[in-house]
Amino acid sequence: MRTILILLTALIISAPPASGQQNKSNSQNKDQKKFQNHGQKDEEEDPNPYPLRKVEFGINFGTYFANRYSANFYNGTPANVNSIEDLWKNPNYKRDIRQALGVDESDTVTQVTVDEGNGYPTNMHYNVGFMGGVFLRINFNRKNSMFLEANYAMLKAADAVKIRIYNPLAPATFDDYKMEQVIGKEGRVMIDLGYQRSFPLKSRINLFLQAGLTMCYTQVQKSIFVVEGQEFNLVNIYGSPGYQPGTSQQTFPVNQNAFGFGGYLGVGAGIPLTDNWGLEPGFFTHYYPTNLEYYPDFKPSFGLYLRILMFFGSTEE
Repeated sequence: MRTILILLTALIISAPPASGQQNKSNSQNKDQKKFQNHGQKDEEEDPNPYPLRKVEFGINFGTYFANRYSANFYNGTPANVNSIEDLWKNPNYKRDIRQALGVDESDTVTQVTVDEGNGYPTNMHYNVGFMGGVFLRINFNRKNSMFLEANYAMLKAADAVKIRIYNPLAPATFDDYKMEQVIGKEGRVMIDLGYQRSFPLKSRINLFLQAGLTMCYTQVQKSIFVVEGQEFNLVNIYGSPGYQPGTSQQTFPVNQNAFGFGGYLGVGAGIPLTDNWGLEPGFFTHYYPTNLEYYPDFKPSFGLYLRILMFFGSTEE
């Protein structure tokens, strides 16, 4: 009996320490799992563990698809400020155009006119233009940024005018038609200011959306009528006297330019190459009026670009 009491006492004394060790072991396991889960959560919240650069500067190269609406500014119709009809009104231009078309100066019968009805092009468009510029972005964190960029695009519009050459005294003679070109060239400076929302991926590729305001400055550089290779300027640089060959005429600078304000939307992907350099291909649309004379409407234009980026500074989130 005495032996049994001693054994029971020993069991009772030894029980609490065993239970405490088990609880301590369970607590350690829970803490370890909690730490592991916390680490996984942090990794999911910040899939890009690399240092965030505060300032990014870029150089843009790309193509610009300008809306065709204002390209008709260069088609030479009487409704436009640069009109082929004004050339006909100047006897010196009229003589030179007739001679370029092979009509002798002594021929007072043959008539040269723009074909009625479908002589003028009414659906001109711009060729795809080259675009280049600079870009600046300030990153507040990995997902929110502000950007400012300025791009310059060179644009050209060209089409054919149908010229009718006929002799009214010989109605049986077939009319002779010539297709001669009207050409316009312009430059556009486009400045965009906006907000960027980014979506960083674990692969370090950074998808983003952009939205902002656009200011476009459009400058007409050339508006000409080309007859058999001979250029005639549709912009009146001689003032009221008009073109007078063989004289030392004073010319006047004629600035045909305008400002337009509108909106900007863009998408792209940032691809870091090193800690200091990266590439960004992207696509954007502009919505603004060129405001060339008689062309005031808002129209969309589009662009594609490849941006070379340089990173400066770093910040911790």
